[in-house]
Amino acid sequence: MSIKNIFKYLFVLIVPSVIVSFAANSIILVLTSVISIWLLRRNPPKNVLNKYLIYNAFTISVLIGFFVDLLNQNTLDFNQFIKRLSFVLMPIIFCAASRQTQNLALKTYVFFLTILSSALMVTGFIRGVLNKNKIIYGNWDSETTERFYESEMLLNWGELSYNRLFFFFDMHPSYYALFSIIAVMVLVFTQAIRLKKPIKWTLVLIHVLMIVLVSSKTGVISLFMLLLAYLSMAKSKKSILISVSALFILVLIIAKTPSTEIRIKRAYNSMSSDDVLMNKNSSSERLILWKSLSDLSYKELFVGVGNAGGRNIILQNTGIDKNMHNQFLQNLLNSGIIGFFLLILFVISPLFFKRNVFTVSLISIVFLNLLFENMLDRVWGITAISFFYAFIIFGSSEMLNFKSEID
Repeated sequence: MSIKNIFKYLFVLIVPSVIVSFAANSIILVLTSVISIWLLRRNPPKNVLNKYLIYNAFTISVLIGFFVDLLNQNTLDFNQFIKRLSFVLMPIIFCAASRQTQNLALKTYVFFLTILSSALMVTGFIRGVLNKNKIIYGNWDSETTERFYESEMLLNWGELSYNRLFFFFDMHPSYYALFSIIAVMVLVFTQAIRLKKPIKWTLVLIHVLMIVLVSSKTGVISLFMLLLAYLSMAKSKKSILISVSALFILVLIIAKTPSTEIRIKRAYNSMSSDDVLMNKNSSSERLILWKSLSDLSYKELFVGVGNAGGRNIILQNTGIDKNMHNQFLQNLLNSGIIGFFLLILFVISPLFFKRNVFTVSLISIVFLNLLFENMLDRVWGITAISFFYAFIIFGSSEMLNFKSEID
């Protein structure tokens, strides 16, 4: 087997591997990077420095936070930089990957995620039928769980909530929803995977159902954003009618899915309640974390308090040992105003190189997710976002074109 074939097989596994195992993903990323450097040794890429610097704007903000930690004599957390090596290495990998290899990676990603989601839903449905009359604890607090099972159900919907769907591997619903949303975008907004319409829309439906079942609030909002984007491109009355019908059906599915309904109601109650401290859920915690920035001085907000210092201040001001659950506010806290604007530069960076439906949709989805999760602090988000941003900036991005460009 030639080294090019080894590279191809490793390249297509970069994103799928992170869903299954961080360790496997790290090994694949390092091996792919080493082979990339070997393949490019005689013909290195040219005129990519500006692209590379813009693409790594967020990485630069992490380095700023590292130096602020150094100046403030905080404990240096080298892991903050190491886990973001994808941003350093991904451009090199894409420069070495052929157009065919990149296309194969998109297909592998979509079909792998489709098979995985199908398997998770089928096993969840089977358990839901077998455990119809059994109360499943662990999804929510005891009071919510018991209230959930008060009414008669055709199957045990608790088995189809995200804690039970991901019963055999570690996965956060917001990140899985991001993976699924990107798969839908590749299927609907690009010509990379050519399938017959019934098959294509069946695959889309699988991912839509999975997003609804994992009950990710940002995932659900992202679905509506994609539907509106598709509606805006529809030219015939038939396409418009189908899009509007899909919109209403999606609302109905969400409203009638018990586990999703619970999360949405709890989020609404948290936002509308005067006393967020009384509501112990993720939405309430976010509000507490965001409001804690008002306790900082102007100097701390302007310069930042460092990567390690940020975590310490959050715990000190709120008693919550978590990140800000907002990447923009986290960057402001860690790296100051410069880090904040560097993150914005990174988020919109694909627009400097390609303007099409996929690019605009991806930026919008990433922006939304960063508002509610520190997506760039966890390996799932780092890998997914660094890969698809590198695809647009350094890869054969013409594969991501739709029929018409956005002017």
